[in-house]
Amino acid sequence: MKTRKEFFEDFFARLTKMGFRVESIMESDIAAEVYDEGSLFCVVTQDGELIFETYGGDKVRALEQAAGETRTDLSCCMRPPFADMERTETVLLTGGSYIKVFESAGVVLLCRRTTLFGYEFVTCQKAMPKHNTKRFYREHFFYDPVLAQDDFLERSGLKIPAPLSFSHDELRALVSCCARCVMLDNEMDGGQESCIRELMARIEESLPGQLDLSPRHYFQNEM
Repeated sequence: MKTRKEFFEDFFARLTKMGFRVESIMESDIAAEVYDEGSLFCVVTQDGELIFETYGGDKVRALEQAAGETRTDLSCCMRPPFADMERTETVLLTGGSYIKVFESAGVVLLCRRTTLFGYEFVTCQKAMPKHNTKRFYREHFFYDPVLAQDDFLERSGLKIPAPLSFSHDELRALVSCCARCVMLDNEMDGGQESCIRELMARIEESLPGQLDLSPRHYFQNEM
């Protein structure tokens, strides 16, 4: 699951097929009101809670089953994504109470379990104490723990850049340039030539099936 909107669209469509009338509100703290035979049956909140006007019976179980099917189809995170979460600090945001999972360089990763969405994740900035009434700001919401962790690493400066990748033809061009340098540069000393040959050998490992990648082979075939 990527967003709350994605969840609500699927969930409300299921309820409509089951005979419920869903009136989307999508404002304040209410996402929708669910009616059964003209009477208000359940209120769905924006933060993923179900508030029933009457509880018990087959209709309630059917609605909860529809929510479960949506969670399954959208691959919501239902198991605790981090160990020892109950022992970590609790943080209050505007949308409710969260558990602090990681903090680095003023960036915080928070997590909580909701009734509808499963686990919800938030990355946010931490304000300096004694200077701001708001402790956290610039919240980014996620429902995939991997995406949440990636965002946390990027925002906190901990993410390692992905290594450069080259195509097969680009690597062959690099080998050719190295070969020309070795064969044509008469002022190259032994140390420089050794470094270039070592670089060529490393590139050769990414070019399987080549019978001869020596400098002389490339030089003779390109002249």
